[in-house]
Amino acid sequence: MKVKLTWIYVPSDLLPHDEKDDDNDMEVIADGILEEFEKGEKEDLEIDERILIPASILSSRIIEDLPSNLSYFLGRWGGKYYSGDISGALGEIIVYTILEEKFGVKLLDILPLREVKFMGMITDTFIHVGKYEKLKEFLGDKDGKSLLFVNVRSSVKFDKAIVRKNIARDLITSESLRYPDNYSLLSYVFGDGNIMMVVVRP
Repeated sequence: MKVKLTWIYVPSDLLPHDEKDDDNDMEVIADGILEEFEKGEKEDLEIDERILIPASILSSRIIEDLPSNLSYFLGRWGGKYYSGDISGALGEIIVYTILEEKFGVKLLDILPLREVKFMGMITDTFIHVGKYEKLKEFLGDKDGKSLLFVNVRSSVKFDKAIVRKNIARDLITSESLRYPDNYSLLSYVFGDGNIMMVVVRP
């Protein structure tokens, strides 16, 4: 299965961290991220669909035969509609599979946290960067002591206004965990096979 990744890198000092900063500043940054996504280069990545089956165990929702829905979700609708539970679960397993394919992150090392995410205090999961050399090199984490906080959102259609609002909200949540020394990966999976990967570095 082929997906198209757009990597967008955000340095920590670009984000508001002072009490005097306005949360609306995040919306300005979200606009910049979306602009980069719309014009940015895309990386084609072929992922092994066989990995999607064990990855579905990590989904926050128990959905029978979840991977079979991917062919519809990724561009072949057939008049099929999806609840937030299904599209969200599909986004999760796609991103977890990408992490394994591209960086060698073992599925067994992923701790799904979406069940407590509704509190607005945590991301979907976190990863110890130092365990994975490819990930460590990609992020530029020389010591390998940092954490990568991963958040996943997905939708069948790309709605710019909704995605903009979600980016701003996700940045606020992830920054409360990441700042000052760790990393964040905010992932947005869309039904046309495009995936926006926002990396926040210290």
